Amino acid sequence: MAITYTVAEYSESDSSVEVTYTNDSGFVHKRHVNIPKNGEGAINEEYFNQILEDQLRGVEYKVTVGAVTFSDPNIEETTPGSETTELSE
Repeated sequence: MAITYTVAEYSESDSSVEVTYTNDSGFVHKRHVNIPKNGEGAINEEYFNQILEDQLRGVEYKVTVGAVTFSDPNIEETTPGSETTELSE
């Protein structure tokens, strides 16, 4: 199963960014990845690219051992307690 990733837009001032991993079925797994900076505070692009590739390998491994799940991006996820209820008077 091939897994690809896309990185959300980020700026020089960001310290992390959301990365979306997509499997062959079009299902996704999202996580935040720290953005490395150099001594002057600029993004270290070469190191960041290496981190992204290492994270991809980690996700691929975790899929094989069942530690990562992918979800359908067309289904809105809710967290417990986040549902809203209308109250009638």
